Amino acid sequence: MVEKFDNLSVELNKARQTAQILYGEVQSTNAGIKDATLKEIGAKIASIPPQKYLRQYGTLRGHRDKISGIKWCQDSTKLLSACQDGFMIIWDTVTGLKLQAIPLQNSWVLSCSYSYSGNFVASAGLDNRCTVYRVNNFQNERGASYADSVELSERRGGRKTPRAHTAYVSACEFLNDNEVLTGSGDMTIALWDFAKDIKVRDFLDHMGDVLSLSVPRSGSLTPQTFFSSGADGYVKVWDTRTQGPQYSYCISKSDVECVTPLSQGYSFVAGCDSGICKLFDLRADCQLEEYSLKEHFDRPRKSFESPSSAESLWSRFDSPGVVSLDVSHSGRIMYACYADYGCIAWDLIKCEIIESIGIGGGSHTGRISQVAVSPDGQGLATASWDSTIKVWST
Repeated sequence: MVEKFDNLSVELNKARQTAQILYGEVQSTNAGIKDATLKEIGAKIASIPPQKYLRQYGTLRGHRDKISGIKWCQDSTKLLSACQDGFMIIWDTVTGLKLQAIPLQNSWVLSCSYSYSGNFVASAGLDNRCTVYRVNNFQNERGASYADSVELSERRGGRKTPRAHTAYVSACEFLNDNEVLTGSGDMTIALWDFAKDIKVRDFLDHMGDVLSLSVPRSGSLTPQTFFSSGADGYVKVWDTRTQGPQYSYCISKSDVECVTPLSQGYSFVAGCDSGICKLFDLRADCQLEEYSLKEHFDRPRKSFESPSSAESLWSRFDSPGVVSLDVSHSGRIMYACYADYGCIAWDLIKCEIIESIGIGGGSHTGRISQVAVSPDGQGLATASWDSTIKVWST
């Protein structure tokens, strides 16, 4: 049995190498017919002045551990956060008040999601499950919005999918008020109809852990499409009506931690564990641009440097690790969270850094774990390991 498994691993590695060689040939062919670059096309477009154009609107406090995920509601006023203290909290970002605290059965939560209607929220994590909760809002005599926390705290309003994944669930995304997607470390993606409590379909093509899922925003021209990234270095574009991927893009030799489509759904940005972000377009079927911190920071200098010391100094830019991505409503600005450098705003057309967010006095004191742009494009939220969420006005 062990020998058979070893032979299968060898064949799998050979197949991966062959696929990378073939993909490299495709990229070379595309590069040969490319008549212009994004920088050349956007040369006449005015740059966005590098300045502090984001203003901190407020700070959401209430969690007691690392915040692992945030998600905006479609109305752009409510925000869902998932934390390793064992709670999900629904916030009113205008007043900063908590609308509801949802206790979780497993505190090792990795991601959360908010349905488009605002009636359901979901959490997923290391218990190999995705749990979906119904959120009921009502109006009091003064018109303030409250959440029906009693029903949820007793679990009478919650719906939980079977433990179908054999590894941790890294990501979950709602398609509508009946269906939710889950991505797992078992290299599979599952589509669930949680109203009927059944699995609709499995999506199988990743050769490593599925690390992130992303669904185009409401109003996208590709409503049946979703994106996934994995530890195999690939981003795959799927159609919910078919089992196989529509597109496969080799992004990096390292893990692709996150992927986010632009507003219309025809382009996407992906962030790698190597610290590089890449912009791809489905219609051109190729990479448009690459964004690296090394090109925008001066190399540290010393009066004396040995080869080993120079390498160690510069290595801090070699693997800053992109942990989260989101794109502005216009699609011009990309917000990228790095493991050691906070959140950086990029001009996607000019390939220039506009601003560093969440760094400095009065801001986050811990690593920024996620960034999310509100659906109306007027707000931005950053979650941190310091147990706080910062809301920014764009």
